Amino acid sequence: MKCIPYVLTGAAALLLSLGAVAQEKPAFAFRMVFTHPATDGAYAAEHRIRQVIKTRDSEDPDWGLWVHTMHRFVPPAQFDAHPEYFAERNGTRVPDQLCLSNAEVLRITVDSLRAKMARKPAARYWSVSQMDNFNHCQCAQCHRTDSIEGAPSGTILRFANAVADSFPDKVISTLAYQYSRTAPKVTKPRPNVNIMLCSIEEDRSRPIASRDQPGSFTADLREWSTLTHNIIVWDYVINFSHLVMPFPNWKVLGPNLQLFRDNGVPMMFEQGLSSPGGEMPEFRTYLLAKLLWNPDLNVDSLRTHFMDGFYGEAGTYLDRYTHMLEEELDRSGKALTLYEHPQAHKDGYLSPANLAKYKMLFNSAEAAVMDEDTIYQWRVEDARLGIMYAELEIARAMPHAPNGLFEQDSTGNWRAKPYYTELLGTFVARAKKHGHVLLHETRLTPDEYLAEFSAHLKNGARSHLAVGKTISFATPPDDRYPGGGPDALIDGFTASTNYQFGWQGWYGKDMVATIDLGEVRLIQAVQAGFLQDQQSWIFYPDSIKVEGSVDGSHFFDIWIYEFSDARKKRPLETRVADMSLWDLRSARYLRITARNLGDLPAWHGSKGQCWLFCDEIVVYGE
Repeated sequence: MKCIPYVLTGAAALLLSLGAVAQEKPAFAFRMVFTHPATDGAYAAEHRIRQVIKTRDSEDPDWGLWVHTMHRFVPPAQFDAHPEYFAERNGTRVPDQLCLSNAEVLRITVDSLRAKMARKPAARYWSVSQMDNFNHCQCAQCHRTDSIEGAPSGTILRFANAVADSFPDKVISTLAYQYSRTAPKVTKPRPNVNIMLCSIEEDRSRPIASRDQPGSFTADLREWSTLTHNIIVWDYVINFSHLVMPFPNWKVLGPNLQLFRDNGVPMMFEQGLSSPGGEMPEFRTYLLAKLLWNPDLNVDSLRTHFMDGFYGEAGTYLDRYTHMLEEELDRSGKALTLYEHPQAHKDGYLSPANLAKYKMLFNSAEAAVMDEDTIYQWRVEDARLGIMYAELEIARAMPHAPNGLFEQDSTGNWRAKPYYTELLGTFVARAKKHGHVLLHETRLTPDEYLAEFSAHLKNGARSHLAVGKTISFATPPDDRYPGGGPDALIDGFTASTNYQFGWQGWYGKDMVATIDLGEVRLIQAVQAGFLQDQQSWIFYPDSIKVEGSVDGSHFFDIWIYEFSDARKKRPLETRVADMSLWDLRSARYLRITARNLGDLPAWHGSKGQCWLFCDEIVVYGE
């Protein structure tokens, strides 16, 4: 069985279309909901949204190129021959973005674009837009232009205008995204230049309009709308790092669309997940389709009618479940952002007490449709995946808590709780059964999640000499990354590749940790785990030095471990520095010094210092 797209018929369809009938003209001329249900042509037509037709070049037939396109015109392969075509960062040319003040870059872009247009003459919109990183050019000319314009959008818009002048019968679209979101103070877009304004930084727990201070998205939207109404807002409606995690943003969808409409925005792109899976995609797609036509419709009324139609007798419980998520999020006062881990809400709407309440609602929902059409059972089972995933991830992130993954057996050794082993198996089996392709925006199939999580259940807790002892630091870890407690480095639990929990971090500083074992012991090996996530400025240390002492005053060298590749470009990964001794050494105190790389490597493009992230320091001996 597969989950079919949801189309209401009969009286329910009539009732739900009443708001749309009352408003014959849609609020937005271009309405795309980038979700899997909208890839079905019949569904898209029924709900009066554009069908998602995902290709290499675009998401829509009217668009020849969609977004992040600069390297389609001047590819990085030209970097060695012409580094001047590319961005200058901290005095070094890097291939991550183009230098938009270079006349040859403009010429090559126009020539390349003309050739692409000849192959797709029917396409009207062509994106000429920055790549998806922060490394915009800071050469003297680009910097001068941006200083005059008051923002990096100045150089981008001047470049887009120049391209648009060569193609008066086409629309050139460019991004106002992250570093380029603020409107320029001098230059205005040409009539055939489209601004794709992106809201990626926004808190989804409250309407965007509730934040209108200088520098806010609301303020930027108003500035752009004074320059042009040729704007498409790229809005975001899911958690991209945890696709099935409960994400209660439904009540802000209407107010946000009202804000965009009232500022003259004619085009909307609502980014969800175009592949199968994610959290309740039919519900979110349905709401967005209705609200894109008329943002003034009542979300609670739409919700109730959808739940009754889609889940049958279980609808009343799913209605209550989604309301409760919103209420508990409001009560917590925490923001809801696009990439955060479920543990960010472990004391709020995803607390153990709240998860228990949600499970009771799903138990009732499953019982209500037990004897009904199996399609309702199927849909309820799929919707339940969100709280199963949240429970697993929070248990992994908070191993110290009573609801953590591990428990000690009668001999004092740690083992995975059978409950979580069974929950993991059930979750993965159901995710595959319901066609969930990925659990993260760009990676992590259910099978990969099972393998990675199973390895953590097996190896994520260990006993060693330092567990339960004391640790002190010459410089404490940054308050933002405490690792879950002051003894995080010797608590017996290892972290995953997610830097948001389990890791202690130092910005631009060395980690100097001293462990007191309580008595003199024979040391056989010392292991220390480190994280590398260069996109997040996290690098391996340059080296690690282990020293020992009997009295805590006089230290002797035990081991030095070099990270020879610490400054090279590397993928997201963890590494354990394993320092095993040929001869046992007697010590009560161990001092571990990890040398921070200091300034970011020039190739990184950003200006700042490296983060150093350490997890478990394991001590073996007698």
